[in-house]
Amino acid sequence: MKERTKKKIKLMVNERWIEAEADSDLTLLRFLRDELNLTGTKDGCSKGQCGACTVIIDAKAVHSCSQKVSKLDGKRVETIEGLAGDGGLHPIQQAFLLEGAVQCGFCTPGMIMASKALLEKNPFPSDEEIKKGLKNNLCRCTGYVKIIEAIKTASELMNPGQPVKPKPIATPAHSDVIGLSLPDIDGFLKVKGKLRFADDISLGEMGYGAILWSRYPHAEILSIDTSKALKMDGVRAVLTAKDIPGRNSFGLLRPDQPVLAEKKVRFLGDPVAFVVSDSREIARSACRAISVEYRELGRNASPHEALRPEAPPIHDHGNILRHMRHATGDIDQAFSESDLVIERDYSTPFIDHAFLEPESAVSTLSEDGKIIVWTCTQFPFEMRTQIAACLGFPEEKVRVITTPLGGAFGGKMSVTVQILAALGVLRTGRPVNITLTREESLRFHTKKHASLLHYKTGFSKNGKILANQAKITLDAGPYTDTSPIVLDQACIFSCGPYDVPNVDIEGWAVLTNNANGGAMRGFGINQVAFAMEQQLDIASEELKVDPFELRLINALDIGKRMISGEILRTSVPIKETIRSAQRTLASLPRFSSAKKVGVGVASGLKNVGVGKGSIDNAGAIIELTEEGNFRAYISTVDMGQGNRTVMVQMVAHELGIRQDKIEIVTGDTDLVLKALGVAGARATYCGGNAAILAARKFKKRFLEVVSEEFNTPFEGLDFCREGVIHAKDGGNRILTFQEISRRLASQGKKLRVEYDYRAPRTFPISYDGIPEADTVMTRYALHDKSAIDQEDYRNYPAYVYITSVAVVEVDESTGEVKVKKVITAVDVGKAINPQKIEGQIEGSVLMGMGYALSERYELLNGIPVTDQLRKCGLLTIDQTPEIITSIIEEEDPEGPYGAKGISEVATAPVTPAIINAIYDAVGVRIYDLPATRDKILKGLKSLR
Repeated sequence: MKERTKKKIKLMVNERWIEAEADSDLTLLRFLRDELNLTGTKDGCSKGQCGACTVIIDAKAVHSCSQKVSKLDGKRVETIEGLAGDGGLHPIQQAFLLEGAVQCGFCTPGMIMASKALLEKNPFPSDEEIKKGLKNNLCRCTGYVKIIEAIKTASELMNPGQPVKPKPIATPAHSDVIGLSLPDIDGFLKVKGKLRFADDISLGEMGYGAILWSRYPHAEILSIDTSKALKMDGVRAVLTAKDIPGRNSFGLLRPDQPVLAEKKVRFLGDPVAFVVSDSREIARSACRAISVEYRELGRNASPHEALRPEAPPIHDHGNILRHMRHATGDIDQAFSESDLVIERDYSTPFIDHAFLEPESAVSTLSEDGKIIVWTCTQFPFEMRTQIAACLGFPEEKVRVITTPLGGAFGGKMSVTVQILAALGVLRTGRPVNITLTREESLRFHTKKHASLLHYKTGFSKNGKILANQAKITLDAGPYTDTSPIVLDQACIFSCGPYDVPNVDIEGWAVLTNNANGGAMRGFGINQVAFAMEQQLDIASEELKVDPFELRLINALDIGKRMISGEILRTSVPIKETIRSAQRTLASLPRFSSAKKVGVGVASGLKNVGVGKGSIDNAGAIIELTEEGNFRAYISTVDMGQGNRTVMVQMVAHELGIRQDKIEIVTGDTDLVLKALGVAGARATYCGGNAAILAARKFKKRFLEVVSEEFNTPFEGLDFCREGVIHAKDGGNRILTFQEISRRLASQGKKLRVEYDYRAPRTFPISYDGIPEADTVMTRYALHDKSAIDQEDYRNYPAYVYITSVAVVEVDESTGEVKVKKVITAVDVGKAINPQKIEGQIEGSVLMGMGYALSERYELLNGIPVTDQLRKCGLLTIDQTPEIITSIIEEEDPEGPYGAKGISEVATAPVTPAIINAIYDAVGVRIYDLPATRDKILKGLKSLR
């Protein structure tokens, strides 16, 4: 370890002078977080690429991870904690809450500080000036639209002489809060920088963990020598595979991924050893002191290479993880009768979730010997199951507490650091924190699958789809994870929201030595939508049928069958989304530019619920507190989509009380009922149903108790918003909630109810290659598909439908594409909180744009090229288009108040809409994502 010099410095932090001795290479970020405990400043990358660590130094916004403390003598530093020192909110914080500019909250402190620096320099910035001022701050959740609005609102609030637009925060004077845009219930903590993420947790005598990663994408491990690391000062433990007391493997569907690799490594994300020490730096130095001897094996750098007869096997069972086929009708006859057949090949890359909060876990041992793990996970109970198995513990001896998630998008379903943190505690007996660096996060966690797609589609001359044949190959990476059911989903949705009578769909999930494929927003739908929506666009031009009309001709409807065989029975408003998007486009003034302008359209549908044979359930517990308030324990996880707020709205509506009377608890395996984690846009649908039904049960029981205690007829009682039980007839006050709570407490009684909700049973499209039912994800037992009653057959609890239109501008001299407008007409069932819906759609639009134009996770022969956040191709605020969202409400009878889930659907059609718009502008069709400048220039050259 190199010797460091220390320098005495004095700097002002939030109006307070601080004197310190600082190491020459200590960053301001680490000084603020580790020395001053100012954890509102977040560490998203440590390389000045994300902006989560933004503070203000002498009136200028800077990335604190790039500033050395030793060079800040005499400087004035402002952090989020100093923005409103009186405990209230600064106008910028108020505006972010008001406009719904807060989702997960991880980027929020940095975004707010950058906004303050901008507004102090330019009190009345234009949209373009806002975009320029904040282009160094990333947000993966919001799509930036509401951030821009928030800064404009803050400008008005900070300048009293200017007219302020009337937009008060919704605080209804009644309990009917359904359909209102209530602010995020955790928003105050988020805008103050006080919401505690996993890496913000500090426990006494904390040890810090670091991982020694595989050196090769595929190799045998011959020996591991940890002796040098064990002798280093400050090292508390060095763990290898032999130190794991239970099962050395994990996985949601099949436990085939090692916690610590023992005999073989299969990608660069395999951990080989784990060190716990007194500091992060010592732990990483100790990792470098471990010696591992390898024997390299041949690599499979693509599905094509892995399917060669001579390909080295990644696992003993070979390199085909799953193969499936589904066919209906007579595909050959249908093609022979088609007037037009379109046959094309498409490909999509790996995509990283790029959530701004890297994976983190803090673990400790309770007094009664229980392992407690605080971590950012979408799947707390599934996480508990896997931790327990690897520790050799019964599940009840492990408690997982979900911390706020700084973004997830499917990437925090699977195990990353949680088991290692628990093992570190078990070995050292003291708390352990392990937080990945951004480079480690990029190397380790799962990715949206890279895919190869061969499509052959037959049409009649009037535009009716007669047949579709698709061959879908997913690069699964080295382990199972969720790839088998991502493939299942890709096949189910391979024909989009269309009625296709004859299909032949074949899919492969192939093991390689690349990044591990897993869940990401869309879960297999994005890849096939990219292909299918281009097939329709090509046919539209060939047949001279308007692209909107072509989609209307083929759109699904009530009573129609999906290609899987499921009969759609309720709420299928795909045609209304198409018509709505078409009307909106027609109502807009024509976009003019000196460059080429194109318009593209695409439609899509998305499942609500994990489905495909998984048990979509949720639990809710509601109790009366001693203070006369209500506490709701809901089996859900909020990762920024706002479902905690929506759950409170639903409970408040059912009980007829103010929402501020309700405390909500989520994500704690000791406190909430066991249920499947959050994925598949299921949180509102399943959690909402559980919350509503529990609230109804609670209210009935509450009034029964009051009736018994006061000898008052049950039928004459009701809740009141002010917190009293009153008589229905005359509204006479009987007693307050607090009075009944105290009365029950004096008798040793507690009012508490539970409700377990289970969505209708679902089935996969194919049982070929599906893992057995004893997986970590709770699933129904495998079933003979031929014996399933068609009346009962369904793949998911519900579906949501969408149509998007993109208007793009293409520079033929450079190949640059600018997305100017995106119209999105989305079916939501019932809008519980419209602002939350808009935020999810806008964030999805930006993600779909990135998929179309710039994003990719690149590897070269199994070695990641994308090793920094800036290499992911993420879009910045200055690339935000005008986004017009139309909310279509056609209630689903089985959804909570008719609501569905919408957190993923908008990613599916935006990408092909943009690609279709590029073709409309310049005649270049992109078959291989992303549509980079070079690809467009190459296409233009070929046209000349």
